[in-house]
Amino acid sequence: MSTVRNVVTEVLTESTTAEIAVAAIVVAAALFAFGSIYRASSVRSTALRASGLALALVTLSIQVYRNGWLTSFDGPVTDWMVDHRSGALNQIAVAVTDLGSPVATALLGITCGVLISWRARSVVPGLIVIGTVGGAAVASTVIKALVGRERPPTNIQVLLETGHSFPSGHVTGTAALFGIAVLVVSVDRTPSVKRLLMLLAVTVTVVVALTRLYLGAHWLTDVVAGAVLATLAVTAGGAVFRFVGTHNQSESTTAAVRSAEPSALHEPQSARY
Repeated sequence: MSTVRNVVTEVLTESTTAEIAVAAIVVAAALFAFGSIYRASSVRSTALRASGLALALVTLSIQVYRNGWLTSFDGPVTDWMVDHRSGALNQIAVAVTDLGSPVATALLGITCGVLISWRARSVVPGLIVIGTVGGAAVASTVIKALVGRERPPTNIQVLLETGHSFPSGHVTGTAALFGIAVLVVSVDRTPSVKRLLMLLAVTVTVVVALTRLYLGAHWLTDVVAGAVLATLAVTAGGAVFRFVGTHNQSESTTAAVRSAEPSALHEPQSARY
């Protein structure tokens, strides 16, 4: 009798946990979606999107730490990837994952930051790019240490990796770099160009995420969390970029008004009429 009671309790507990996790993800998605279409205030829009992303990341972290319901898709996805490997795909996946490594991302981030600052004739955009990528990397490292998730078994890995798995550092770095770079570069671009650049950033991120799954280096929830964390970092970096841009524009306007005042005061009386 006690065994039956324990089984029923376990099933009900897992069901409740799954419902809570799904509800949290739905709320997170709703916050992010509403923040994306909310135009009345950029501050509130950013806060809504950041809240949704943070809730999703926390929910994923708890689920992974407790081996919750959301991790039930990890095994089947990994098994499918392993069953569909080939020699040619292995070589392509290794090449892509090397290009998206933390070291390569750091070097590319610094290079992009320098080029963007040179183009804008200001150090601010470059610092924001580098700061966003660096902040995402630090956050990823901290979460890895806190959650402490093991990677997929070594016997299914194409490239042996033994560090903590959650979230994916490759996906976090790649998505953060391309996301913030596109956001900064596309400021004065047309809507069609902005959409094209954003599509490029998403495509690169998805390709890197698929290679990490294909190589057996990460679980599905690892790469999803990496993308969520990167989006949160880009949201924060974008907010800083807009704030600095607005502040500089305000200062320029004030300076222009002040410089025009003396000339108006010293203008000949006859010229005013």
